[in-house]
Parts: sequence; structure tokens; C-alpha cells
Amino acid sequence: MPGVLEPYPLIVLCYALVYSIACLSLNILFGTTGLLSLGHAVYFGAGAYTGAFLHTLVGMDSLEIYLLSGIVCATALAAVLGYFCVQASRMHFAILTLAFTQIVNASFVGGSFFRLFGSEGWFLYMLAGGSMYIPRLTMLGIEYEPSEFIAAFYNYIAGGFLVTVFVLRRIDLSPFGKALRAIRDNEIRAESIGIPVRRYRWLAFVISGLFMGLAGALYGQLNRQITPEQLGWLFSAILVLATVLGGVRQFAGPVIGAFAYAALDEFALHWAGTRNMVMGILLIAVVCIFPMGIAGTTVAVADHVKRLAKKRFQTRHQPPLQ
Repeated sequence: MPGVLEPYPLIVLCYALVYSIACLSLNILFGTTGLLSLGHAVYFGAGAYTGAFLHTLVGMDSLEIYLLSGIVCATALAAVLGYFCVQASRMHFAILTLAFTQIVNASFVGGSFFRLFGSEGWFLYMLAGGSMYIPRLTMLGIEYEPSEFIAAFYNYIAGGFLVTVFVLRRIDLSPFGKALRAIRDNEIRAESIGIPVRRYRWLAFVISGLFMGLAGALYGQLNRQITPEQLGWLFSAILVLATVLGGVRQFAGPVIGAFAYAALDEFALHWAGTRNMVMGILLIAVVCIFPMGIAGTTVAVADHVKRLAKKRFQTRHQPPLQ
């Protein structure tokens, strides 16, 4: 794509791919397991902030270390917080994820987290109010010029997207994925046939946090500006919205929803003064046209057309009555 697209459309494509990774990671918990998380922005932000602290405090300038550190931190955080969240029922699960998000977001907005790094951390907080800047990092030890950076970084984003699709698709088709869907459809019945419901929920939570950390780390380098808003519940709601927009019951649904959200957001930029209102109107229109999500409605319509065609074929070839 770098040889096909101009720089700005390539950047928009990069954002859409990063959102796709985030929505796919959210959907293994939401669409597959049946657990609505309103706090996955925490792991998205953790993936971005971890490398930013490493760069600022110890001078790390490798993109590979930046990505790896973000994934490890987000996975560890998801393992800890997820352990407590999966103990609750579905409704209380959503509340717990929201509560943890508010706590983490408040620690960044108020500067409490930055105080853990002493006077230098507090200086970082006072410098930008919790936001952090990430320069262009080196890729495989190579420092790219600004004009070449996005084209090179696109390979990392596309590679991360392909790995995410491959791994999560394998999980979706595995016995573990089928067990998660059994938990989603009937938790009591799943437990009665021997599925360890809480342990499987926790594993799904950790896997989701891992890929959300990857998306956050990629987003941090792409955007090069990390803010506490990326840790807030509103950003979590945007990820849920994009996932639902595409359809949660089809594997490709979150990807379609992420691309649709990125396209609608780009279109709404033409009305800068009323961007949120235009975006809201566009989302209402899409939801009304595709009530089961874009992918879900498309599959349902295709199945209906197929049934009609089959019925018409059988009627035409029905033998005449004797």
C-alpha cells in the first residue's frame, strides 16, 4: 500500500488497521465470550504509555522494545484486573471494568501515577498534564527520515494486524473458542458439562488484553502523542461502538466496523465545528440500515436471498401433479 496510496490516505489506513486490532481483541471477550468490557482502554493506554516512559526515563529508542514492553505490561495488567472482574456476573463485570478504568484514568489525570517516578515523573506530569510525546523510534536499528517513516512503519502495523487475525481466528475455530461461545450462550449449561467457566473467561480476558496492548503500542507511535483520554471509559465506548457497528457474531465484523468508523470519522472532519453531531447522525443512519451490524446484516440478507433462490428453483423444477 505505501507504493499505491499517498501519505495521508496511508495514515488513515494505518489508523483503521490499529482500530481493527483493538476491536478484534475486544470481540473475543464481547462477541465470543459474552462479556461487555467498558474498560479496555486501560490496556490500550498501557501499551502506549509503557514505551513512552521507557523512552523518556531511560532513553530507549527501539520500536521493537517499545512494542514488546507495551504488550507485556498490558498483558500483565489484564491478568491482574481480569482475575477480579471474571469473578462477577455479566452486569457486574461491566461495572467492574468501568470502575478500574476510572481509577487508572484518574491516577493519570491527577498525576498520582507520575509521582511513582519521583521528581522526574512529576516534572513530566507538570510539563503536559499527563500527556506524553513519543518521537519517531528506530526500526531494526534504522532511523528513518520523516518522509519515509510512515511507509516503513506501515509494515509493522500490517504485520501486527495479520498476526492478530491469524491467532484470534485460530482461537475462534479451536475447542477453546467453542467453549467460550458455549459460556456466552448458556453459562450454567457450560459449567454443568465440565467447562471451567471462570478460568476460561480469565484466559479470554488476558488474550484480549495482550492484543489490545499491541494496538495501543502501535497507536502510540502512529499518533506520537499519548493522552489520559486514551485510558478513559469514553475511548472504551468508542471501541465497543466500532465493534458493534461491524457485527459481533462474525469474525470479520470488528474489522469492518473499525474501517467503517474510521471512514465515518474522516468524513465528519469536513464539518469541524459540528463534527460530533455529524458523526452521531452518520452512526444512527448506519445502525438503522444495518441493525445487526454491517457484517451481520450482510450475512442475513445473503442467506435470505439464497433461501429465496433455492425456493424458486425448487418451484420451477417441481414435477407436475398427475
